[in-house]
Amino acid sequence: MHADSCERCLGAHLDCAWCTDKAYQVRWRCFARSQLLKFNCSENEIYENQPVLDLLQERPLKDYQTSDDQAVQVTPQRAYLKLVKGNTQSIKLRYRTARNNPLDLYVLMDLTWTMRDDKETLEELGTQLTQTLRNLTENYRLGFGSFADKPTMPMVLPQFKENPCALVGAVCEPTYGYRHQLSLTEDIRAFTAAVAGSKITGNLDNLEGGLDALMQVIVCPKEIGWQQQARKVVILVTDGFMHLAGDGLLAGIIERNDRQCHLNRAGEYTGSLEYDYPSLEEVYRELLRRKINVIFAVTKEVVSTYRELSALMKEISYVDILSADSSNILELIKKSYESLIKRTQFDDNSPDFIHLEYYTDCAGQFPTLRKRNYCNNLSLGKEIEFYVNVTLKEYPPNGVLTHKIRVEETSLNEYMELDVELQRPCPCQEEAEPQSEEGRFQCLDQGYLYCGMCVCDEGWTGTYCMCPTDHTNITTNEALLLQCREPNPDDGGRSAQVCSNRGECDCGSCNCDPGYTGDYCECRECQDCDEDRADCYCGKCVCKYGWSGNRCNCKEDTDACLGPTGELCSQRGTCDCGECSCDDPFLGKFCEIDPEKDNKLCQFYEPCVTCLIEQRQGMGACDNLSEICTSLDSQERFTYSFVAELEADVRCLVRIVNKHGIQCDSYFGYQVIDHANYLSIQATDCEPLDYVALFGFISGFTLLIGLLLIFLFIWCIRRKDAREYARFEEEWAKRVSQENPLYRDPVGRYVVPKALSTKFDENPFAS
Repeated sequence: MHADSCERCLGAHLDCAWCTDKAYQVRWRCFARSQLLKFNCSENEIYENQPVLDLLQERPLKDYQTSDDQAVQVTPQRAYLKLVKGNTQSIKLRYRTARNNPLDLYVLMDLTWTMRDDKETLEELGTQLTQTLRNLTENYRLGFGSFADKPTMPMVLPQFKENPCALVGAVCEPTYGYRHQLSLTEDIRAFTAAVAGSKITGNLDNLEGGLDALMQVIVCPKEIGWQQQARKVVILVTDGFMHLAGDGLLAGIIERNDRQCHLNRAGEYTGSLEYDYPSLEEVYRELLRRKINVIFAVTKEVVSTYRELSALMKEISYVDILSADSSNILELIKKSYESLIKRTQFDDNSPDFIHLEYYTDCAGQFPTLRKRNYCNNLSLGKEIEFYVNVTLKEYPPNGVLTHKIRVEETSLNEYMELDVELQRPCPCQEEAEPQSEEGRFQCLDQGYLYCGMCVCDEGWTGTYCMCPTDHTNITTNEALLLQCREPNPDDGGRSAQVCSNRGECDCGSCNCDPGYTGDYCECRECQDCDEDRADCYCGKCVCKYGWSGNRCNCKEDTDACLGPTGELCSQRGTCDCGECSCDDPFLGKFCEIDPEKDNKLCQFYEPCVTCLIEQRQGMGACDNLSEICTSLDSQERFTYSFVAELEADVRCLVRIVNKHGIQCDSYFGYQVIDHANYLSIQATDCEPLDYVALFGFISGFTLLIGLLLIFLFIWCIRRKDAREYARFEEEWAKRVSQENPLYRDPVGRYVVPKALSTKFDENPFAS
């Protein structure tokens, strides 16, 4: 790298280094460290980029334990970064939702007349509420507050101020803005008692002072009792809409909400008639700053409005539909809390000149890393990795080199703190020696060497003090380099590159590297430009009259692009070096083919082919055959032939009604060679049917099919009989013969022996 100053050298690339050694003999001092050492630069005289990343605190992730009263959900907790301009440092940040992390849940309830049954429901859910929260975390605390609206016209009528429920024939408490009833506590009985002890009130319209109350819950941490390490959640229960900033003007209240705590000892909001309602943006900023989540539990009549509000602060809010009497509030608390802990998002307070980017795959939800700082639908206990890329874009204008950046989870008091130091290139500390012979020699005896750079005598400037200042009135090297930067016509400034990074600046003029030319080396030298056909202009061949093409090697004669229709490229493209360059989506030699509609040449040849087929089939000759079978571009007759099998890249259809009255389709192909037209026609005769032969064929075919069916039927029957007989024989072979022992055969049988025995015991007739 031929950088002429230490700062430009180190800013060119992370691996670039600068040599300040006065005994260094090589002209250029900006190389990689290994090269400088090879060129005998003293190791102690080398300045280089030194990015650093050290993890100062990296406690492992762990769940909440009562022994130390703190969970760890983000690691590392602290890191040191030394940043080099233009270089990116990457830190792996890990996050995991801790089990049993403390939960501070503050119930902020609308206690106007229409919410009286909801209050009663909440009173009755004490034991069930305890069980619901215990299933979420064993460390929870509950608080309670209520709100109505500003107690003044037109929010309430003066005559009903003491009993705003008189309009419905009931008695209730005077209207109030916000009342803090119970600080966060583990005592569920105290919570139930606070709800039971709260009083119903009323107002005139269906717009409530919920934002007034919510702002006080946020900005009064001491009174509410928020814990720093807990997940802080406000559940706002209402069936009405909310007044926004500016509505206070209706009551003559013009003072902007000051976002300060105004609760007295009784928990009453004392600024209700003094300050306007806060804006949604003001509430959102305070929620973010104090790490508080809000759940809007609202009835279905108003849920669409609250979803629009929640979309503006979606990382810290949730909306769900509340039943008419709040009977589903436990299910809603469970569902919304799980939704909050299944989401994580990180943000930072980095200054404009330090850029942070986040990449994650959300624990395998995506196949590759994505540029995003949040994840949704996380599994409880699943570890998420974020890669935080930190880049120094510019040096701060105030020159401060140390900064602190906090990368924090938006809904929890969990963060990673970065101690950032910005590396200034070349913090040279050597003493100047204006009379050193060796230093003056390297600066052509018109200056002296200091930190590897020439400090020129009066009247000289440039990298090596070789440029006189008398005729240019330029006194600094930076001003000379400016002369070598190409002007930018868009903004009137100049390029950041000296000589377009393709040459060296010599006293305000560029000496270009081989292959480049121009005042700022901005142009490539022309290659393969024939001087007889073109002029070279900034790396491009500008063709002379009569020539075209990238190398000006094409004559501008468009005769080869003229199709048989007489149109240049069918008016669907341009003629480029004797060939048609078709517009999208047209195709073909003359751009005649439209893939979705027509083929211009098929349409052009069709009358001629139709006439030729009719003539061949004896339908008579066309009167204008010579006219329609002639090209428009050169008035040449078409050459045609009838073929048995058509072999053509493009097939055209021609449809005629022949002499038998039959609609007949034929095909043809075309070729255009040197303006000569060649047609190949595959004509179909389409003779009428021979009905006698057709009847005989159908009858014979039917008889044959019938005989085959009869034969198949007989064969199937015989096959079936054979299978049945084989099964009978198999069963007969397996038979077992059995006799009844009580059975006595009634038929007596005696066989006369051939010879009688002489023994008396065998023959009773023996003597």
